Amino acid sequence: MIIIKHLFVSLLTIFGLYVIGMVTLKNIKYKGKPIIYITNEYYTWKGGDTYNKYQEFKNGIKNYDIVFVGSSRAYRGYSPFIFESAGYKAFNLGTSAQSIKNTYFVIKHYINSTNCKLLLIDVFAGSFAKSDLESTSDLIENIESKNAACDIALNNSDVRTMNMASLRLLTESDNSYYQNADYTGKGYSMNPDSMSLQKQEQYFAKIKLHDEKIEIDEEQMEYFKNIVDLCRMKNIKVVLVYSPVSYFDNYKIHKPFINLLKQNIRKSNIIFYDYGKCDSINTAYHFYDNSHLNQAGVEIFNKQLINKLVKDKLLNKEESK
Repeated sequence: MIIIKHLFVSLLTIFGLYVIGMVTLKNIKYKGKPIIYITNEYYTWKGGDTYNKYQEFKNGIKNYDIVFVGSSRAYRGYSPFIFESAGYKAFNLGTSAQSIKNTYFVIKHYINSTNCKLLLIDVFAGSFAKSDLESTSDLIENIESKNAACDIALNNSDVRTMNMASLRLLTESDNSYYQNADYTGKGYSMNPDSMSLQKQEQYFAKIKLHDEKIEIDEEQMEYFKNIVDLCRMKNIKVVLVYSPVSYFDNYKIHKPFINLLKQNIRKSNIIFYDYGKCDSINTAYHFYDNSHLNQAGVEIFNKQLINKLVKDKLLNKEESK
C-alpha cells in the first residue's frame, strides 16, 4: 500500500509540474506569440489555411455538391471557385501533408451524406507514408472540432501528440496568430507562379531522373480501408482522384501504388480517376514546384475533371439546385 501511495503521489506531482510547465510556456510571450512554439519544432502555430477553412466550413452552407479532402495537392489542386463557375457548390478540406489516417478523422467528424453529395479524395503516395507528424500537429491545433482534435491525438502512438492536445486546450480562446496571403477562401489556396527557370531548363533537357522507392505504411493503408468502410456506412458517394504529377515526380514509380489502391476498392462502388499523366498539363508552365499545380494548371485539370464527373453522372446540376 505504501508503494502504491508513493507511486500515486509521484505521478500526481509529475502531472502537476507538467501542467505548470505547459501553462507557463504558453503564457510567456516572445514577439507576440507564446514561447512554447519555439521550444519544439513539431508544434504548429494557431492560424493559417487550416484554421480559416475549418472555421469557414462550420459557418458556411450545409449542403455541398462536392467536398475535397487530402494533402496540399488537394487544397492547392482543386478550386471550389472553378466548380462553382460550372454550377456546383464546393469546398476544400485538404490540409498540409494530410495523411490518409488523418483524412479518415476529417471524414468521420465533418462529412456526411447530407452536407456532401460527392466526396473527392485526392490520393497520393506521400499521404500513405509512415510519418504524419506535420499533418497531426496542424490538425490538432487548428481543426475547429475539439472532438476531432482529441480523436486524432488519442489514436496516435506518438507521445508528442499529448503535448499538442494540451497546447490546443490552452490556446482554445486565442485568436489566429497569422494569415497566409495565398488563401482565397472555401478552403483553397492559389499560386500563380511557374517552375523556376532552373527547373524548366532541367525539364526541357529531360535530365534523367533517379528511380525512388515508395514505401507505403501498413497503418495508413488500413486507415484507407477504414475510409472505404466508413463512407459505405455513412452512405457517402466517393471518387478517388490521382491528380497530375510533374516530370520531377516520376509518374512511373507511382504505378504500383495506384494498382494497390485499385485492388483495395475493387469490391466497392468507388470510382478511381488517374490523371497522373495528363497530356494537357506541362511541367514547366503548369506547376510551381515538383508536386503542386499552379493556377493555370488547376484551371485545365479542374475543367477536365468536371466534364468527366458530369459525364459519369457523379455531378448533377439538377441536384445542386
